[in-house]
Formats: sequence, C-alpha cells, structure tokens
Amino acid sequence: MKHSTFVACTAAFAGIAVVLLIGAGPSQAAQTVKYSDDGKRWGTDFTSPLFDKDIRWVPQDSRSSQFHVFNDTDTDGRLWVSLDSDNPAFVRALDVSIGDAVTESCALTVVPAGEKKRIEVVVTMSGAAGNDTRTSTARIDLVLQWDNSMSDVCPELSGARMNMEGAQP
Repeated sequence: MKHSTFVACTAAFAGIAVVLLIGAGPSQAAQTVKYSDDGKRWGTDFTSPLFDKDIRWVPQDSRSSQFHVFNDTDTDGRLWVSLDSDNPAFVRALDVSIGDAVTESCALTVVPAGEKKRIEVVVTMSGAAGNDTRTSTARIDLVLQWDNSMSDVCPELSGARMNMEGAQP
C-alpha cells in the first residue's frame, strides 16, 4: 500500500508541475519603447519622416513636428533628440528643442515607466547662421535615442534616424 500511495503522490505532483510549467509561459509581450505619429498606432519605428525632406532653411526659420512615445518598460527613461548632418555648418546653425527646453545640440525629455507622452520637437536655424549654410545643400537627420541611464550628458549619435534628407538653405 505504501508503494501505490507513493506512486499516486508522485504522479499527482508531476501532473501539477506540468500544468504549472505550461501555464508559466510569457504573460506579457516584450517590453520596448514605441513611437507613434498619431498616438493610436504604435511601432518601434516611424513610417514617415518627421519633417519634409526638401526644406529650405534661412536664418531664424523654425519648424516643428509632433509625435508620441510610449515607455512600455518598468523603468523611467529619457528620449534624446539631436541633429546630425553631412555638413557640419548646419549642425552648428540648427538648434533642437522639446517643448520649452531650448538647447543647442540635443534636447531631452523624461518619460516615466508605463506612460505615453506627446513630444513636440522644434528645429530652429540661428539668426547668425553663416554664409556656408546659405549657399549649400545638406542631408540633415533628426536622431532619436532612448536612454535609461538618467544622465544629463548628450549621448553619441546612434539612435533611430528620422531623415530630413535634401534640406536646402
């Protein structure tokens, strides 16, 4: 009798373990930071550029674009927005800001864990832009980079690129 009780208990525990292991699969999708043009459809990339690719920049010009970011992770993070160009004169002449935070080379905004945030990016050409920006054509990229380190130092340009190709002064 002891042997059959042992076998029955072992079989019951094995059955419970199998049921628990089958039910212990992933309970939620992988956590990522997502972006949206409209705040309704989310993805890890944008389907279209944030700015027109054929922009004519003159000193004191300002352009803005809006998008949404969803921090679908368990930790707060920062979204960095910066500019990159094949023409260094444009990088020096253009400022990027998010909301009221005016900066030169990059701007940031904090997005708490699990929250969605509407972002307004403004790119402005300095009134003191040199002649080297007025007589040339440049590729300008708006670079978005997610960071969980909470550092105030602008990161290296390595985020997702949102092209503004062919910008003309």
